[in-house]
Amino acid sequence: MFQNFSQDFASYKDTSFINLNNGTLGLCPSVVIDQQKAELEIFEKNTSSGYGDAWARLWRIQQGLGDFLNANPRDLFLRPNVTLALNEIIMGLNLPANSEILTNTFEYGAVVNILKHKCQRDDLSLRSEDFSALYDCSTDEAVVEVILKAVSAKTRMLLISHVFTGNGLIVPLAKLARELRKRNILLVVDGAHAPGLLKLDFKQEIHEVDFYAGNLHKWFMGPKGTAFGWVHPDHQSTLNPQYGSWTMSENVPANMASFAPPGEFASRMLWSHSQSFTAYYGLEAALSYWTHHKADVIRQQIQVRMKYLKDSLADAGIFALVNNYNSAFLCYNVGEFPHAQFQGIFLKDTPLQVGLPRLPGAQILRLTPHIHNTQEELSKAVQILKDHRTGLSKV
Repeated sequence: MFQNFSQDFASYKDTSFINLNNGTLGLCPSVVIDQQKAELEIFEKNTSSGYGDAWARLWRIQQGLGDFLNANPRDLFLRPNVTLALNEIIMGLNLPANSEILTNTFEYGAVVNILKHKCQRDDLSLRSEDFSALYDCSTDEAVVEVILKAVSAKTRMLLISHVFTGNGLIVPLAKLARELRKRNILLVVDGAHAPGLLKLDFKQEIHEVDFYAGNLHKWFMGPKGTAFGWVHPDHQSTLNPQYGSWTMSENVPANMASFAPPGEFASRMLWSHSQSFTAYYGLEAALSYWTHHKADVIRQQIQVRMKYLKDSLADAGIFALVNNYNSAFLCYNVGEFPHAQFQGIFLKDTPLQVGLPRLPGAQILRLTPHIHNTQEELSKAVQILKDHRTGLSKV
């Protein structure tokens, strides 16, 4: 059953179009935007004290994020986006000479470029495998088997998404991490789409992952410019921070010592330079929103909307790329809509906005509804998509 959250987004949502591209940047509830605006005004009134007094508050926010992720806050670090968090991890790793980094053709282009930069700088090799066989998998074991078949004797690191951006397939991280540890291969996870969409548990379920980075401005509905990295305690002493600042050593300014114990990983990874903390402070309102409405309910309501779209389109003979296994959102080959034309990321002459990621050899149409979407909006979206399949649209 649809639960209506429209009022929570009423102040800032543009209802002149149907936004089914929440997988790029999600909408914030109004309270999150309101807090950011208020914090910016407070900060501008006394920037010096705002900067000097920020660190204890930032630590409380990181602790709150740790609670949400079931993670030790000392294992986390905050960054503006997942690409920067993965830069910290990938570029900060020391891999043995002549090592191979393994990835695949489903990965996000910007992250692949980090891997290329890493290999060029450190004289490593990069191999990208075609994981199209995952479409035929129906069990966790089968997915892990496909991935492990790509591993070679030289492989020392695997970069893989938790949820692939171009097809929505969910990688079973717990089972994969367990197998890679047996083989002494580091697992680096691009979790751009997972926080808010999936329940994450770093203390139990995915505690054997080595490195993880996730966005907070997609499904979590946090402020734009918020993300995190998580590093397993086994690797924290050997990861080299890519930026040096005030908290690199145990001798830190007194006010900054209130952010995590000096000398520990979280302190070393802190960006302690001059900056505005407005976006990070907005996480307080986002975390409160998830607590108030209950995380399980929000995730369930996202999936109610996914199922409505998936079932409605399937009734018209339109089937998502991932059908046999777990998928977090809906991706279709654009060829399913032979009459579709696009103006940017809108279906031309319609109010429907979608995602248009690319996979090798294929343009993908991605549908990523969120709780702000009403059943009426989704019904209109389904009709527009059906019309673009049959040719009944005016385009």
